[in-house]
Amino acid sequence: METEKEKLFNMWSEKLSMSAEELKVEETKMIEDEKRIHPQNTDEQHQKRAIQRLSLSYKKQLRSPAIEFQGMIIGVGDLVDTVQRLKATATTAYRENAQKAIADGLTDGEGIPLDNRAVFSTGRENSQFGKPLPEHNYLRNVVGIALRSKVEESPKMFSMTMNGKLAEGCNVEMFKPLRFRAINKSEEGSSQFVMNGSTVTKFVIDDTIDEMPAPMDVLQKVCGEQIVPLKDLATYHEANKTDWNRLALVEGDVSILNTEPTAFGSRMMIIEDAETSLENLDAPGLTCWIPSSVNLDFAEGSKVIVVGKTAQGKSRDDPNVLGDVMMNVLGVYVIPEYKIEPEAEIVEDEQTEVAASTTQPEKPTW
Repeated sequence: METEKEKLFNMWSEKLSMSAEELKVEETKMIEDEKRIHPQNTDEQHQKRAIQRLSLSYKKQLRSPAIEFQGMIIGVGDLVDTVQRLKATATTAYRENAQKAIADGLTDGEGIPLDNRAVFSTGRENSQFGKPLPEHNYLRNVVGIALRSKVEESPKMFSMTMNGKLAEGCNVEMFKPLRFRAINKSEEGSSQFVMNGSTVTKFVIDDTIDEMPAPMDVLQKVCGEQIVPLKDLATYHEANKTDWNRLALVEGDVSILNTEPTAFGSRMMIIEDAETSLENLDAPGLTCWIPSSVNLDFAEGSKVIVVGKTAQGKSRDDPNVLGDVMMNVLGVYVIPEYKIEPEAEIVEDEQTEVAASTTQPEKPTW
């Protein structure tokens, strides 16, 4: 029979997406803190007060409108500072013509950048209009596949917008089964989930999620409309280039992988259609730009599925025509049976040689 403490921990575990082990660690830390602060109290008093303090610290989280989901992340966007460009524009305007910058509401009399957006693009009024811009305002988008815990439904793709410290500190493993809490902004019956992160959003890997298939099976089952053959990618891009939320999943074999970041921080990878390459060695591959948020734990010759957004710039040879379609990558799934491990990197100097690895209604149905 469950004790009162076990009931409490089970309730916290469900609402906060924390494992029993994590809660136990938090409790132990709080007990040690109580012993340090109140050494005169008994062990029973220390434990009781630790539980009370934990409850107080979780109170805000327990009141959150966020609900629990289970699924996996398939892509993580770049960290974007939404005020960086506004501040740069205002600073430049003040430097070039201070009186005009002040009159236009871009800066105050001392040249401090102001928020001059009376209304956001969504039509919502800006409560910070006319006030100094914050030092930073970080945003990050995450995409994945999920279903609501304890709801009988099929999994759907989702997009989540995170801001502030949650966006800045996002460090989640992709293509792993996990639980998390988020605010569901979707309309009932919509084909995808639209979510916002919250103060209680935390991605917890959980290998015990009931009946969740392997990542490849989940991708094929849920993302069928987004899976685009490499040979059809140019046609896909032409049909979807005006859709800012476009997302494509493309399978290919890695022919080139450059792990050295460019000046913009991205790594370059080229994937090919192996069958097409057998017939035509000059067949173009797909250039993929991979952000630092994606872990490159594979080598050339691996077969992968890239998740991202197509893009097309000007041709290097002729700036008057469009170049090849490329991919701005959000995630890379390495198909296990075709994965090639990266070789150990040998670093030599005059004295040493070091090898280092590059290194039921209550039960959702997957």
